[in-house]
Amino acid sequence: MRPIIGITTDKAMEDGFFYEKLNETNIRAVIKAGGAAIMLPITDDDEIIEKYMELIDGLYLTGGGDINPLIFGEEPIKQLGAVDYDRDVFEMKLCKKAAEKNIPMLGVCRGQQIMNVAAGGTLYQDIYVQHTGANGHSPRFAPGGFEHHSVDIKSKTKLHSIMGNGVVRVNSFHHQAVRVAAPGYTVSAYSKDGIIEAIESDELAFAVGVQWHPEVMLDRYPEVIALYRALIEAAENYTRTKTSNPHSLR
Repeated sequence: MRPIIGITTDKAMEDGFFYEKLNETNIRAVIKAGGAAIMLPITDDDEIIEKYMELIDGLYLTGGGDINPLIFGEEPIKQLGAVDYDRDVFEMKLCKKAAEKNIPMLGVCRGQQIMNVAAGGTLYQDIYVQHTGANGHSPRFAPGGFEHHSVDIKSKTKLHSIMGNGVVRVNSFHHQAVRVAAPGYTVSAYSKDGIIEAIESDELAFAVGVQWHPEVMLDRYPEVIALYRALIEAAENYTRTKTSNPHSLR
């Protein structure tokens, strides 16, 4: 059976109503990698979040808007973009619950950032004013599916074993980024200008975050499916553990 991967949604107002939506490239990536994708509506109800945790075998945290800096102990700067406090709180709870139960997690762009904040790390609110030399992370010159810059992956990391390469070319669309990795997390990749491009947990079975958008690159660069297959494999292992000893994961 395919493991169930819960995918976070973004929220936007149209026609006077809020809509929760998701770029279907995220769903396609999970399905192509062997998972069954479900969308997780935003809620602050702890009972519902607990039900989500009982249902899913893996958690996929997607991209989106800025994260409120008050959550990681900073006042906002003027370069801060739009924030959705409800989504921030919801995803913080998801990450912490998933970590408690050792549910595999993959985060992309904002997803990596919220993973890091939930585990006690911090962010740059704007890399262009807070990190000397930051360049080329929010380009306007190419569609999302094309490579924008190079990333150096550290050897002997989980990400290196997944990607099978020490240097990869990626896309990116962001101005926030991981500043200080959370306790228990290792930085596994940097861009050439020193921005943290990937993190991974040293303690959890599978918790990997990348700053770029592999889901958008999938059609042109099919090798990026490796990230999603790694999530699916970890979710399958979680499912086997849950099935063999259901009380151990509660």
